[in-house]
Amino acid sequence: MHAFCQLDKPAVGPRLPVVRHGYAHQYTDAHDGLRHKRVPLPAAALLGMVRVGRAATDVALRRRMAGLVMTALTFARLGGGANRRPQDLTLMPTSMVIQIADYKHGARANRERVVIRIPRRATGAPGAACELVRDHVAALIVAKAAPDQLLFTPLGDHTALPTEVAIAWMRERLFLTHVCAPAGSLYSGHSLRGGAATSARSVGCSLDAIATLMGMRNKSTTTMIHRRS
Repeated sequence: MHAFCQLDKPAVGPRLPVVRHGYAHQYTDAHDGLRHKRVPLPAAALLGMVRVGRAATDVALRRRMAGLVMTALTFARLGGGANRRPQDLTLMPTSMVIQIADYKHGARANRERVVIRIPRRATGAPGAACELVRDHVAALIVAKAAPDQLLFTPLGDHTALPTEVAIAWMRERLFLTHVCAPAGSLYSGHSLRGGAATSARSVGCSLDAIATLMGMRNKSTTTMIHRRS
């Protein structure tokens, strides 16, 4: 048995670009043009969803809206952001603390959990996004939900929410709030995460803080002050 065998790298060579270009042309022909560009969801669109959730009398609708808002507040991917549990949150009079116990590639890179503290606004100041999530979590606590109950599935249902379901929630809310992506663009599952990062940067949040909140940097557990929505 050979101790070491040098092998050629797969899928390299002058023919590969030709093949890729050929498939690109086939895709363009099949879809009648180039693909749409994925773009971040504007903060105004998210706030429109928050208003729908706050005004809704339908419990299921409020739950879905709170799930999308939680995803944005934690810079998470759809699905992962909507699968938080009561044990991951601590409600305090002046703030809400959210622990991201696990995230994509986190365990593989031996990273530690991220902790986000979201201060409450002063009495009378608008803070609808945070309050929508707080109200939902408080209602679960009153209902004596188990610590590992998923926040945004029906009470007693411990089945993780598929990403596709969360994406359907987002598209449903965009339809209800009459939000359409610009021509040549589309809103996808990552648009909410990208929109949260873009909005945080626009109000002065540092790149290092955003990277930590998104689970993209190998840092120790850090409590980050989230810009209040």
